[in-house]
Amino acid sequence: MKKMFLKLGAAALCLIALQAKAQTTSTFEDYTLSPNSYYNGDDFKGGFKSGDALFTNMHDSTFGPYWEGFSVSNMKDDSTSGYLNQYSSITGGGYQSENYGIFYAQGTIKLEGAALGKTVSGFYITNGTYAYFDMKEGSTFSKKFGGSTGNDPDYLRIVISAWKDSGNAADTSIDVYLADYRNSDNSKDFILKDWQWVDLKSFGAVDSFGFYFESSDTGDFGINTPRYFCIDNFNGTPTGLVKNKEEIRFTIYPNPAKDILEIASEKSFDKARIFDLKGSVLLETNTNKLDVSILPSGMYILRIESNLGVSQKKFIKE
Repeated sequence: MKKMFLKLGAAALCLIALQAKAQTTSTFEDYTLSPNSYYNGDDFKGGFKSGDALFTNMHDSTFGPYWEGFSVSNMKDDSTSGYLNQYSSITGGGYQSENYGIFYAQGTIKLEGAALGKTVSGFYITNGTYAYFDMKEGSTFSKKFGGSTGNDPDYLRIVISAWKDSGNAADTSIDVYLADYRNSDNSKDFILKDWQWVDLKSFGAVDSFGFYFESSDTGDFGINTPRYFCIDNFNGTPTGLVKNKEEIRFTIYPNPAKDILEIASEKSFDKARIFDLKGSVLLETNTNKLDVSILPSGMYILRIESNLGVSQKKFIKE
């Protein structure tokens, strides 16, 4: 009996050790806030940790308070439009919780601990109140989505990229639409107002994630639409049925390419774009041929998009 007790004790210790190494969901509840308040990086620490992830932040007070990247909030104002309400979610809170994350402009999520170099499940996303009402009603700086007739094919989306093996770009990216008025049937137009699950498992094992915005409403200084989204339960578990976007299967040839790169896709696509490894767009077309002769020798990413989904592959320019 004594030997059996020792064996069970060792097994229990092993189980505890395995549980300690499990990835932890970033709920943002581990950051203490006063009621109806936020943290925007004004301590200049460059980010904050929740679960097994570091959410980067840049704060600059040279010309007044400015931040970008991630903040934490428990603001509940889902009805006040305008910039002064930039820290609220349109849902009036987090996903079944008080705290949630706010993203603005640009920033990254860096995996740490048990999550580093592992597959991430996904996260919940919704619009901030400020961005939601700017798209719904328009403002001095941005247009009302759909225009006066409701027929303008407006959209706001974020493109999620990932890196693995200490700096190598992942082989895919994911588009998430925060608003989409491109359908000819106006009844299908939407501005996201609920928490929606974003599945990240298609990236596989990664080290970090990056985000950038694309919008139909642009001007001399870039995107006019407020570049915000809210995030919660990063690397958590979705509740209910989640429908993933379809992957567009395609091949490219020749690879390596010297002058013309051709795309053979089993389904039609709307756009093909070439990115460098830093994420900058270099070429764009809506045909199945791209003239890559002007590109310097090196490695690039070709990405094709349609209303069904997105997919991308790497290629080498000779």
